[in-house]
Amino acid sequence: MALLKSAWEIVMDRTETIQADPEKIRKEGLRNDGRRLAGSYLLGVDGNEQEVQRIYAACTPQDKPLMREGIATTIILNIALPQDAEYTARFERMLSLSTLISGDSEGPMQMLGQIRQFFDQYLGARDSLMERMKQQYQAVFAEKQERIAQKYGKGINASIEQDPEYLQLVQRGYTQLSAQYQQVLDQAKNNLKQMWGLA
Repeated sequence: MALLKSAWEIVMDRTETIQADPEKIRKEGLRNDGRRLAGSYLLGVDGNEQEVQRIYAACTPQDKPLMREGIATTIILNIALPQDAEYTARFERMLSLSTLISGDSEGPMQMLGQIRQFFDQYLGARDSLMERMKQQYQAVFAEKQERIAQKYGKGINASIEQDPEYLQLVQRGYTQLSAQYQQVLDQAKNNLKQMWGLA
């Protein structure tokens, strides 16, 4: 019986030799600090552009690449297809952070400029899709309204935007459009990762 070790004793024997790597912990902490700094700035929670620049400039030469990595990762994670034109304020903050971490390299700034144009194009395509679908469905909607009026003796005062079939049609169209644009955006984000040395 004394020869058998409990599971706890076996685990303790194996973990005695494991020790934390303080340098690895420090590096990950700096990456996380960069992520938090960028995240707070992008959300507008606290800090302004000058504060972010001050904190980044205060990093030692050996710590700056790790902070830069955290900031770059946060920028990339926050690049997503916009829901409306209100994305521009947040995108300006991304450009500001990119300028800070890119230094003399123009590639990331050009890529972000292209992404911004792409976002405007996406919003335009989405609005155009909505108008085309509305025009195409208008005849179907009018026919449905006429059938309801014949059946019940009067029409229902409803708009096309309340029709469940129309809403499903629009949702399918948006999903397809977003998937096409997302593929291109993913490629642009991968290019940006490579420019920042994250890939």
